[in-house]
Amino acid sequence: MKRLRTFGIALIVLLAGLTTLPYLIDIPKGADADPATLLATAAAPGARLITADGVQSVVAEAGDPRDPALLLIHGFGGSTYGYRTVMAPLAARGWHVIAIDLPGFGLSEKSWGRDYSHKAQATFALAVLDQMNVDRAVLLGHSMGGNVISWMLALAPERIAGLAYIDAAVARPKSGVSSSPSTTAALLDVPPIRRIARIVIRNAFSPATFGELLSSAFAVKSAVTPDLVAGYAASSQLRDWDLALLGIVRDGAKNALPAPIEDLTAAAGSPPTLILWGRDDSWVPLTSGEVLRGDLPEAAWVVLPGIGHVPFEEGVPAFIDAVGGWLDTLR
Repeated sequence: MKRLRTFGIALIVLLAGLTTLPYLIDIPKGADADPATLLATAAAPGARLITADGVQSVVAEAGDPRDPALLLIHGFGGSTYGYRTVMAPLAARGWHVIAIDLPGFGLSEKSWGRDYSHKAQATFALAVLDQMNVDRAVLLGHSMGGNVISWMLALAPERIAGLAYIDAAVARPKSGVSSSPSTTAALLDVPPIRRIARIVIRNAFSPATFGELLSSAFAVKSAVTPDLVAGYAASSQLRDWDLALLGIVRDGAKNALPAPIEDLTAAAGSPPTLILWGRDDSWVPLTSGEVLRGDLPEAAWVVLPGIGHVPFEEGVPAFIDAVGGWLDTLR
């Protein structure tokens, strides 16, 4: 009995230490910039702050609002900044081009309590279209954004005039999905563990390490300039950016589509679709594009040689020719 009591006391002391120790370590001080001051250097031209679906974020426009709408959805770690050089050329082909920062990304508002699942991101994007009085739009989604536009297709098929998947990471439906939170979500919901994660993230982050990570997505390394790295890294200058990142990780298990992509497109009347890939994509390899092509055999298929995961940064003319040429067929 004495040995059991000693073990119980030791366990209590250990748990108390694990609970209190994270609060004895300061979270490295972060920046607290005003998003409005970063619009000129970390967003597409003409970007402005908006509030939709209860969150402050960013929208940028190019072209005549009377033209058919093209909505650009960025990937993980992206923002309107990534589309800064392609919006005007696409608009010149007769499109009202709209780019947004999804909640938790770019210069959008950051918090822990927001739902960052792709379904919630799709709901936000639809709310932006509502606010801009856009009834239907062609959707272009890059990487993670490909899954977000697929969720938009599931939620509002009548509003989708076309789909462009750019090196897209589309999450197939899961069978036997549990309603219980994932292990990651359960752990991050424990405040001391979340605090430890924040300390680790802020200590690990630096412009140099971020630049190396970003460069790994590019096959054309010369495209990764200091200004480009700074534009993508601007999110880290906002308050609680690390909490938003943890929230995005927490909600990642909820991103699988509610039905196979081929069923979603069929239910929407098989809107015109483009699948475009960088042949040298090391993040979402070409084989993933070929799988998506197998699911959507009627889609236009374009592969850009010598290009990695970010075609609109690495090969702007080729990207404009491919996407613009496809868009021309829709008018």
